[in-house]
Amino acid sequence: MKLYVGLITVLLSLNCSNKEVDGTPNCVDVFCTEEFRTITVNVKDKDGVAVALDYFKVVVLSNGDEITLGASSSEYDWMAENGTYPLFSDKYVSRYRNKKLEINFRGYIDNKLMVDSDFTVGADCCHVVLIEGETDLVLVEN
Repeated sequence: MKLYVGLITVLLSLNCSNKEVDGTPNCVDVFCTEEFRTITVNVKDKDGVAVALDYFKVVVLSNGDEITLGASSSEYDWMAENGTYPLFSDKYVSRYRNKKLEINFRGYIDNKLMVDSDFTVGADCCHVVLIEGETDLVLVEN
């Protein structure tokens, strides 16, 4: 019995070692779930009705890099019908792993800016996460 408890203790301590390098999590031995996560925003008018944007852009505020996720025409049709648009996804985990990122979402109708909102997002070893920002957006009245 003591051998069994000792073996379990050694295995657990090995699993817990080397988790961080210079304060940053070491992702080499991390097991991630197979799901693909996407943070989305919901765009509605003042009455709560889903808004069909003609197009939208997502930009990294620090350098102006556009990171708008592409979509097929049928996917875009679904987005427009539901007023739900992708903001940040697991596509960017390796690029922004263990970092915080300030991004901006802008939505347009007839080439007019109708939605403009900033977010703080990040990524751990496996998935993206929303750190700050309201994902229910209301159309700007013009």
